[in-house]
Amino acid sequence: MNKRITSTVNSLVTKFSRRNALLWLGGTGVATTLAVGTQGQALAKNNKDDDVTLINPPTLYNAPQNGYSHIAITPPDTRTVYISGQFGSDLQGNLVSSEFEPQLVKAFQNLRFALSAAGAQPEDVVKTTVLIVNHTQDKLIPLGREIAALWGFKVPANTLIPVPRLALDGMLFEIDAYAVIPEKRDRR
Repeated sequence: MNKRITSTVNSLVTKFSRRNALLWLGGTGVATTLAVGTQGQALAKNNKDDDVTLINPPTLYNAPQNGYSHIAITPPDTRTVYISGQFGSDLQGNLVSSEFEPQLVKAFQNLRFALSAAGAQPEDVVKTTVLIVNHTQDKLIPLGREIAALWGFKVPANTLIPVPRLALDGMLFEIDAYAVIPEKRDRR
C-alpha cells in the first residue's frame, strides 16, 4: 500500500509547476496533493443550503492547489462582514518584526481575532485579498502554510497583489477578508 501511495504522490508532484510545488512544500502536505491532484471535483457544495458554495469549474485551472477557489457564492439569509486589511501588528499598531514571515503569521492571527469579534468563523470567509511587498514565489511557502492552517481544503476566493509598499514603513504583508454569517448563527 505504501508503495502505491508513494508512486501516486510522486507522479502528481512531477506534474506540479514550481509555484504549486512551493505551496505543497509550504505545509499543505500529502493530503492536499491527493485531494487536488484532479480537477474532477469542480463544485465543493455542502449538504446544507445555508453553506457557501465554492466553485472551481473544469474550464478554469485547478485553483485550490494554490490555496484559493475561483468562485464563492453566498447563501440567502446571511450577514456580510467586511474586515479591513490586517497586518503583523501588536496592540499598539507596531510591527512585530521587520521580516516577512513573522508579519504574515501575526496578520493571520489578527484576522482570526477580527473574525471572532464579528461573530464569524474561518469557514465563513468567502473572499480575501492579500498584498505582499516585493513578492517572490518563495513567499508562497509560508503563505500556503497559513492558508492551510486556517482553511484546510475549503479555501475562499482570493486575489494576491504584489505591491511596492504598504501603508506603514516596513509593513510587508496585509490581508483583508469578506465573510458571510448564516442568519441562524447570527446573535446580534
